[in-house]
Amino acid sequence: MQTKCGTIGSVLRARANLFGEFPPAPSLNLSVYMNKKFGASRLVIGLALSLCGNLGFSHAQTPAAAGNDSLLQNAIRAAVNQHYEQALQLIDRVIAQTPQEPLGHLFRAATLQSRMMDYEDYGEEKEFFKSLKTCRQLAEKKLQRQPNDAFGHFVLGSAYGYEAFYVGKKRRYLEAAHMGWNSIRHLETAIRLDSTMYDAYLGIGTYKYYRSKLKLLFFTDEREEGMAMVRKACTHGKYSRFAALNGLTWILLDENNAREAFARADSVLQLYPRSRFFMWGVAESAARLGDYDYARTVYQRLMTTLREEQRLSPYLEAVCRTKLTRLEFRAGNLEAGCHELERAAQVDLARDKRRKEVEKQIEHLQASCPKPAAGYSNGKGAH
Repeated sequence: MQTKCGTIGSVLRARANLFGEFPPAPSLNLSVYMNKKFGASRLVIGLALSLCGNLGFSHAQTPAAAGNDSLLQNAIRAAVNQHYEQALQLIDRVIAQTPQEPLGHLFRAATLQSRMMDYEDYGEEKEFFKSLKTCRQLAEKKLQRQPNDAFGHFVLGSAYGYEAFYVGKKRRYLEAAHMGWNSIRHLETAIRLDSTMYDAYLGIGTYKYYRSKLKLLFFTDEREEGMAMVRKACTHGKYSRFAALNGLTWILLDENNAREAFARADSVLQLYPRSRFFMWGVAESAARLGDYDYARTVYQRLMTTLREEQRLSPYLEAVCRTKLTRLEFRAGNLEAGCHELERAAQVDLARDKRRKEVEKQIEHLQASCPKPAAGYSNGKGAH
Protein backbone atom coordinates (compact mmCIF):
# COMPACT_ATOMS: atom_id res chain seq x y z
CA MET A 1 0.00 0.00 0.00
CA GLN A 2 2.79 2.43 0.83
CA THR A 3 4.40 1.90 -2.56
CA LYS A 4 1.23 2.53 -4.55
CA CYS A 5 0.17 5.38 -2.30
CA GLY A 6 3.57 6.98 -2.71
CA THR A 7 3.30 6.58 -6.46
CA ILE A 8 -0.08 8.31 -6.51
CA GLY A 9 1.48 11.20 -4.62
CA SER A 10 4.32 11.26 -7.15
CA VAL A 11 1.85 11.39 -10.04
CA LEU A 12 0.02 14.29 -8.42
CA ARG A 13 3.24 16.18 -7.71
CA ALA A 14 4.57 15.52 -11.19
CA ARG A 15 1.45 16.92 -12.81
CA ALA A 16 1.59 19.95 -10.54
CA ASN A 17 5.24 20.60 -11.30
CA LEU A 18 4.79 20.09 -15.02
CA PHE A 19 1.79 22.34 -15.50
CA GLY A 20 2.11 24.85 -12.68
CA GLU A 21 -0.99 23.40 -11.06
CA PHE A 22 -3.37 20.57 -11.65
CA PRO A 23 -5.19 20.43 -14.93
CA PRO A 24 -8.81 21.06 -14.08
CA ALA A 25 -11.15 18.46 -15.19
CA PRO A 26 -14.16 18.98 -17.53
CA SER A 27 -16.16 16.90 -15.45
CA LEU A 28 -19.01 14.56 -15.85
CA ASN A 29 -13.87 16.99 -15.60
CA LEU A 30 -15.92 15.56 -17.23
CA SER A 31 -12.18 16.25 -15.99
CA VAL A 32 -11.08 17.91 -17.18
CA TYR A 33 -11.36 18.94 -17.60
CA MET A 34 -8.32 20.75 -21.38
CA ASN A 35 -5.57 22.68 -19.73
CA LYS A 36 -6.25 26.36 -19.69
CA LYS A 37 -3.16 26.60 -17.56
CA PHE A 38 0.18 27.35 -19.14
CA GLY A 39 1.22 23.74 -19.60
CA ALA A 40 0.61 21.45 -22.52
CA SER A 41 -2.59 19.85 -21.30
CA ARG A 42 -5.74 20.16 -19.26
CA LEU A 43 -7.54 16.92 -18.48
CA VAL A 44 -11.05 16.25 -17.52
CA ILE A 45 -13.98 16.54 -17.15
CA GLY A 46 -9.63 16.09 -15.66
CA LEU A 47 -7.77 13.81 -15.04
CA ALA A 48 -4.64 12.34 -13.44
CA LEU A 49 -6.43 10.69 -10.56
CA SER A 50 -9.39 13.05 -10.80
CA LEU A 51 -11.54 10.22 -12.16
CA CYS A 52 -14.02 12.90 -13.06
CA GLY A 53 -16.83 11.74 -15.23
CA ASN A 54 -16.57 8.15 -14.07
CA LEU A 55 -20.27 7.91 -13.43
CA GLY A 56 -22.47 4.94 -14.12
CA PHE A 57 -25.27 2.66 -13.02
CA SER A 58 -24.86 -0.98 -12.18
CA HIS A 59 -25.62 -3.23 -15.10
CA ALA A 60 -28.35 -4.77 -12.95
CA GLN A 61 -30.43 -1.62 -12.70
CA THR A 62 -33.51 -1.39 -10.61
CA PRO A 63 -36.62 0.00 -12.34
CA ALA A 64 -36.30 3.19 -10.29
CA ALA A 65 -32.68 3.65 -11.34
CA ALA A 66 -33.54 2.94 -14.97
CA GLY A 67 -36.23 5.60 -14.78
CA ASN A 68 -33.65 8.18 -13.73
CA ASP A 69 -31.30 7.37 -16.58
CA SER A 70 -32.72 9.99 -18.94
CA LEU A 71 -32.50 12.64 -16.21
CA LEU A 72 -28.82 11.89 -15.65
CA GLN A 73 -28.03 11.79 -19.37
CA ASN A 74 -29.72 15.16 -19.77
CA ALA A 75 -27.77 16.47 -16.78
CA ILE A 76 -24.50 15.41 -18.42
CA ARG A 77 -25.41 17.15 -21.67
CA ALA A 78 -26.40 20.29 -19.79
CA ALA A 79 -23.13 20.33 -17.84
CA VAL A 80 -21.02 19.77 -20.96
CA ASN A 81 -22.72 22.85 -22.42
CA GLN A 82 -22.12 24.81 -19.19
CA HIS A 83 -25.82 24.89 -18.26
CA TYR A 84 -24.96 24.09 -14.67
CA GLU A 85 -28.18 25.18 -12.97
CA GLN A 86 -30.22 23.05 -15.33
CA ALA A 87 -27.93 20.09 -14.65
CA LEU A 88 -28.22 20.53 -10.89
CA GLN A 89 -32.01 20.73 -11.05
CA LEU A 90 -32.14 17.44 -12.95
CA ILE A 91 -29.74 15.79 -10.50
CA ASP A 92 -31.73 17.04 -7.52
CA ARG A 93 -34.80 15.32 -8.99
CA VAL A 94 -32.87 12.05 -9.07
CA ILE A 95 -31.76 12.52 -5.46
CA ALA A 96 -35.34 13.26 -4.37
CA GLN A 97 -36.63 10.11 -6.09
CA THR A 98 -33.84 7.83 -4.78
CA PRO A 99 -32.61 9.44 -1.52
CA GLN A 100 -30.72 6.32 -0.36
CA GLU A 101 -28.77 5.93 -3.59
CA PRO A 102 -25.27 7.50 -3.74
CA LEU A 103 -25.14 8.13 -7.49
CA GLY A 104 -27.11 11.39 -7.55
CA HIS A 105 -24.79 12.88 -4.94
CA LEU A 106 -21.78 11.86 -7.04
CA PHE A 107 -23.27 13.61 -10.08
CA ARG A 108 -23.95 16.66 -7.95
CA ALA A 109 -20.34 16.82 -6.79
CA ALA A 110 -19.17 16.36 -10.39
CA THR A 111 -21.30 19.24 -11.62
CA LEU A 112 -20.18 21.55 -8.84
CA GLN A 113 -16.56 20.72 -9.53
CA SER A 114 -17.09 21.34 -13.24
CA ARG A 115 -18.48 24.79 -12.54
CA MET A 116 -15.73 25.70 -10.09
CA MET A 117 -13.01 24.58 -12.48
CA ASP A 118 -14.63 26.19 -15.51
CA TYR A 119 -14.94 29.59 -13.86
CA GLU A 120 -11.87 29.25 -11.59
CA ASP A 121 -14.20 30.21 -8.74
CA TYR A 122 -14.13 27.88 -5.75
CA GLY A 123 -16.91 29.38 -3.67
CA GLU A 124 -18.92 26.14 -3.78
CA GLU A 125 -16.24 24.06 -2.12
CA LYS A 126 -18.25 23.31 1.03
CA GLU A 127 -21.25 22.13 -0.98
CA PHE A 128 -18.94 20.01 -3.13
CA PHE A 129 -17.42 18.23 -0.12
CA LYS A 130 -20.86 17.79 1.45
CA SER A 131 -22.12 15.96 -1.65
CA LEU A 132 -19.04 13.73 -1.70
CA LYS A 133 -19.41 12.91 2.00
CA THR A 134 -23.05 11.91 1.53
CA CYS A 135 -22.13 9.83 -1.52
CA ARG A 136 -19.40 7.96 0.37
CA GLN A 137 -21.62 7.30 3.37
CA LEU A 138 -24.41 5.84 1.23
CA ALA A 139 -21.99 3.79 -0.88
CA GLU A 140 -20.31 2.38 2.25
CA LYS A 141 -23.68 1.35 3.66
CA LYS A 142 -24.46 -0.53 0.46
CA LEU A 143 -21.09 -2.28 0.56
CA GLN A 144 -21.63 -3.30 4.18
CA ARG A 145 -24.73 -5.17 3.02
CA GLN A 146 -23.20 -6.40 -0.24
CA PRO A 147 -19.38 -6.45 -0.11
CA ASN A 148 -19.11 -7.82 -3.65
CA ASP A 149 -21.30 -5.18 -5.26
CA ALA A 150 -19.18 -3.97 -8.18
CA PHE A 151 -21.29 -0.86 -8.63
CA GLY A 152 -20.90 0.10 -4.95
CA HIS A 153 -17.11 -0.13 -5.28
CA PHE A 154 -17.28 1.90 -8.48
CA VAL A 155 -19.26 4.75 -6.92
CA LEU A 156 -17.13 4.81 -3.77
CA GLY A 157 -13.92 4.77 -5.81
CA SER A 158 -15.19 7.62 -7.98
CA ALA A 159 -16.09 9.71 -4.92
CA TYR A 160 -12.59 9.23 -3.50
CA GLY A 161 -11.18 10.13 -6.89
CA TYR A 162 -12.97 13.45 -7.07
CA GLU A 163 -11.71 14.39 -3.63
CA ALA A 164 -8.16 13.19 -4.40
CA PHE A 165 -8.05 15.44 -7.43
CA TYR A 166 -9.46 18.45 -5.62
CA VAL A 167 -7.22 18.33 -2.54
CA GLY A 168 -4.27 17.57 -4.79
CA LYS A 169 -5.01 20.73 -6.73
CA LYS A 170 -4.72 22.51 -3.38
CA ARG A 171 -1.26 20.89 -3.05
CA ARG A 172 -2.29 18.74 -0.08
CA TYR A 173 -0.35 15.85 -1.55
CA LEU A 174 -0.30 13.41 1.37
CA GLU A 175 -4.07 13.65 1.77
CA ALA A 176 -4.54 13.37 -1.98
CA ALA A 177 -2.30 10.30 -2.14
CA HIS A 178 -4.32 8.54 0.57
CA MET A 179 -7.62 9.26 -1.16
CA GLY A 180 -6.15 8.39 -4.54
CA TRP A 181 -5.06 5.02 -3.21
CA ASN A 182 -8.59 4.34 -1.93
CA SER A 183 -9.99 5.41 -5.28
CA ILE A 184 -7.81 3.09 -7.36
CA ARG A 185 -8.37 0.23 -4.90
CA HIS A 186 -12.17 0.42 -5.21
CA LEU A 187 -12.17 0.98 -8.98
CA GLU A 188 -9.91 -2.01 -9.56
CA THR A 189 -12.18 -4.08 -7.32
CA ALA A 190 -15.19 -2.97 -9.37
CA ILE A 191 -13.56 -4.10 -12.62
CA ARG A 192 -12.43 -7.37 -11.07
CA LEU A 193 -16.01 -8.07 -10.06
CA ASP A 194 -17.48 -6.86 -13.36
CA SER A 195 -15.09 -6.44 -16.29
CA THR A 196 -17.81 -4.74 -18.37
CA MET A 197 -18.10 -1.73 -16.08
CA TYR A 198 -16.42 0.42 -18.71
CA ASP A 199 -16.92 3.77 -17.01
CA ALA A 200 -14.38 2.67 -14.36
CA TYR A 201 -11.72 2.12 -17.04
CA LEU A 202 -11.22 5.87 -17.46
CA GLY A 203 -9.79 6.55 -14.01
CA ILE A 204 -7.57 3.46 -13.91
CA GLY A 205 -6.36 3.99 -17.48
CA THR A 206 -5.49 7.61 -16.80
CA TYR A 207 -3.59 6.60 -13.67
CA LYS A 208 -1.63 3.89 -15.52
CA TYR A 209 -0.70 6.28 -18.31
CA TYR A 210 0.58 9.13 -16.16
CA ARG A 211 2.24 6.89 -13.63
CA SER A 212 4.24 5.37 -16.49
CA LYS A 213 5.26 8.86 -17.62
CA LEU A 214 7.18 9.17 -14.36
CA LYS A 215 9.47 6.33 -15.55
CA LEU A 216 10.00 4.91 -12.09
CA LEU A 217 12.33 1.92 -12.09
CA PHE A 218 10.06 -0.32 -10.03
CA PHE A 219 7.02 0.08 -12.34
CA THR A 220 6.58 -1.25 -15.85
CA ASP A 221 5.59 1.00 -18.73
CA GLU A 222 1.79 0.80 -18.90
CA ARG A 223 1.13 3.77 -21.14
CA GLU A 224 -0.29 1.66 -23.97
CA GLU A 225 -2.51 -0.28 -21.56
CA GLY A 226 -3.66 2.97 -19.97
CA MET A 227 -4.52 4.51 -23.34
CA ALA A 228 -6.38 1.36 -24.34
CA MET A 229 -8.49 1.55 -21.17
CA VAL A 230 -9.35 5.21 -21.82
CA ARG A 231 -10.29 4.31 -25.40
CA LYS A 232 -12.61 1.60 -24.06
CA ALA A 233 -14.34 4.20 -21.90
CA CYS A 234 -14.71 6.41 -25.01
CA THR A 235 -16.33 3.59 -26.94
CA HIS A 236 -18.33 1.73 -24.31
CA GLY A 237 -18.73 4.11 -21.37
CA LYS A 238 -22.30 5.01 -20.59
CA TYR A 239 -21.76 8.09 -18.46
CA SER A 240 -18.04 8.81 -18.82
CA ARG A 241 -17.86 9.06 -22.61
CA PHE A 242 -17.37 12.83 -22.74
CA ALA A 243 -14.84 12.73 -19.92
CA ALA A 244 -12.99 9.93 -21.66
CA LEU A 245 -12.96 11.78 -24.98
CA ASN A 246 -11.58 14.85 -23.29
CA GLY A 247 -9.01 12.87 -21.33
CA LEU A 248 -7.94 11.00 -24.45
CA THR A 249 -7.53 14.31 -26.29
CA TRP A 250 -4.86 15.44 -23.84
CA ILE A 251 -3.17 12.05 -23.73
CA LEU A 252 -2.96 12.12 -27.54
CA LEU A 253 -1.46 15.60 -27.41
CA ASP A 254 1.01 14.32 -24.84
CA GLU A 255 1.87 11.61 -27.40
CA ASN A 256 2.27 14.27 -30.13
CA ASN A 257 -0.73 12.94 -32.02
CA ALA A 258 -2.41 16.28 -32.62
CA ARG A 259 -4.40 15.05 -35.62
CA GLU A 260 -6.41 12.44 -33.73
CA ALA A 261 -6.64 14.76 -30.70
CA PHE A 262 -8.23 17.43 -32.89
CA ALA A 263 -10.64 14.94 -34.48
CA ARG A 264 -11.75 13.65 -31.08
CA ALA A 265 -12.29 17.03 -29.45
CA ASP A 266 -13.74 18.82 -32.47
CA SER A 267 -16.32 16.07 -33.02
CA VAL A 268 -17.80 16.94 -29.61
CA LEU A 269 -17.46 20.67 -30.15
CA GLN A 270 -19.54 20.39 -33.32
CA LEU A 271 -22.34 18.90 -31.20
CA TYR A 272 -21.87 21.31 -28.29
CA PRO A 273 -20.38 24.50 -29.80
CA ARG A 274 -20.39 26.38 -26.49
CA SER A 275 -18.55 23.68 -24.55
CA ARG A 276 -15.43 25.25 -23.12
CA PHE A 277 -14.39 21.83 -21.85
CA PHE A 278 -13.60 20.89 -25.46
CA MET A 279 -12.64 24.34 -26.72
CA TRP A 280 -9.33 24.15 -24.83
CA GLY A 281 -8.36 20.88 -26.49
CA VAL A 282 -9.54 21.93 -29.94
CA ALA A 283 -7.59 25.19 -29.79
CA GLU A 284 -4.39 23.52 -28.63
CA SER A 285 -4.53 20.71 -31.19
CA ALA A 286 -5.47 23.10 -34.03
CA ALA A 287 -2.48 25.28 -33.16
CA ARG A 288 -0.15 22.29 -33.23
CA LEU A 289 -1.54 21.31 -36.64
CA GLY A 290 -0.82 24.81 -37.93
CA ASP A 291 -4.47 25.85 -38.26
CA TYR A 292 -3.82 29.12 -36.49
CA ASP A 293 -6.96 30.87 -37.73
CA TYR A 294 -9.21 28.21 -36.23
CA ALA A 295 -7.24 28.07 -33.00
CA ARG A 296 -7.44 31.85 -32.68
CA THR A 297 -11.19 31.78 -33.27
CA VAL A 298 -11.70 29.16 -30.57
CA TYR A 299 -9.63 31.02 -27.97
CA GLN A 300 -11.58 34.20 -28.73
CA ARG A 301 -14.84 32.26 -28.46
CA LEU A 302 -13.72 31.02 -25.05
CA MET A 303 -13.40 34.58 -23.79
CA THR A 304 -16.64 35.64 -25.48
CA THR A 305 -18.73 32.90 -23.85
CA LEU A 306 -17.24 33.62 -20.44
CA ARG A 307 -17.84 37.33 -20.90
CA GLU A 308 -21.46 36.70 -21.92
CA GLU A 309 -21.93 34.76 -18.69
CA GLN A 310 -20.13 37.54 -16.77
CA ARG A 311 -17.54 34.97 -15.74
CA LEU A 312 -14.41 36.14 -17.56
CA SER A 313 -12.14 36.50 -14.55
CA PRO A 314 -8.85 38.39 -14.82
CA TYR A 315 -6.96 35.12 -14.50
CA LEU A 316 -8.88 33.39 -17.32
CA GLU A 317 -8.44 36.43 -19.57
CA ALA A 318 -4.70 36.47 -18.88
CA VAL A 319 -4.44 32.77 -19.67
CA CYS A 320 -6.33 33.14 -22.96
CA ARG A 321 -4.33 36.16 -24.04
CA THR A 322 -1.04 34.50 -23.18
CA LYS A 323 -2.04 31.50 -25.26
CA LEU A 324 -3.04 33.82 -28.10
CA THR A 325 0.40 35.42 -27.81
CA ARG A 326 2.10 32.06 -28.26
CA LEU A 327 -0.26 31.26 -31.12
CA GLU A 328 0.58 34.46 -33.00
CA PHE A 329 4.29 33.90 -32.47
CA ARG A 330 4.00 30.39 -33.94
CA ALA A 331 2.04 31.81 -36.87
CA GLY A 332 4.81 34.34 -37.51
CA ASN A 333 2.65 37.31 -36.49
CA LEU A 334 5.10 38.99 -34.11
CA GLU A 335 3.27 42.32 -33.94
CA ALA A 336 -0.12 40.70 -33.21
CA GLY A 337 1.50 38.47 -30.59
CA CYS A 338 3.15 41.36 -28.81
CA HIS A 339 -0.17 43.22 -28.86
CA GLU A 340 -1.88 40.28 -27.14
CA LEU A 341 0.97 40.12 -24.65
CA GLU A 342 0.47 43.81 -23.90
CA ARG A 343 -3.21 43.17 -23.19
CA ALA A 344 -2.34 40.20 -20.99
CA ALA A 345 0.12 42.32 -19.04
CA GLN A 346 -2.53 44.96 -18.37
CA VAL A 347 -4.91 42.52 -16.69
CA ASP A 348 -5.24 43.34 -13.00
CA LEU A 349 -4.61 40.00 -11.29
CA ALA A 350 -5.17 39.07 -7.67
CA ARG A 351 -2.04 38.62 -5.57
CA ASP A 352 -1.87 34.85 -5.38
CA LYS A 353 0.15 31.93 -6.74
CA ARG A 354 -1.59 32.10 -10.08
CA ARG A 355 -0.40 35.67 -10.52
CA LYS A 356 3.20 34.51 -10.19
CA GLU A 357 2.50 31.92 -12.86
CA VAL A 358 1.24 34.60 -15.23
CA GLU A 359 4.17 36.88 -14.42
CA LYS A 360 6.64 34.15 -15.29
CA GLN A 361 4.94 33.46 -18.61
CA ILE A 362 4.78 37.12 -19.58
CA GLU A 363 8.44 37.67 -18.71
CA HIS A 364 9.39 34.68 -20.84
CA LEU A 365 7.31 35.83 -23.82
CA GLN A 366 8.56 39.40 -23.63
CA ALA A 367 11.93 38.24 -24.89
CA SER A 368 10.36 37.76 -28.33
CA CYS A 369 9.03 41.32 -28.51
CA PRO A 370 11.05 44.33 -29.67
CA LYS A 371 10.41 46.01 -26.33
CA PRO A 372 8.64 45.07 -23.07
CA ALA A 373 4.89 44.88 -23.35
CA ALA A 374 3.40 48.23 -22.42
CA GLY A 375 1.64 48.10 -19.09
CA TYR A 376 3.65 45.22 -17.68
CA SER A 377 6.25 47.39 -15.97
CA ASN A 378 4.02 50.36 -15.18
CA GLY A 379 2.50 48.80 -12.10
CA LYS A 380 -0.85 48.08 -13.76
CA GLY A 381 -0.24 44.48 -14.73
CA ALA A 382 1.80 41.74 -13.17
CA HIS A 383 3.88 43.88 -10.81
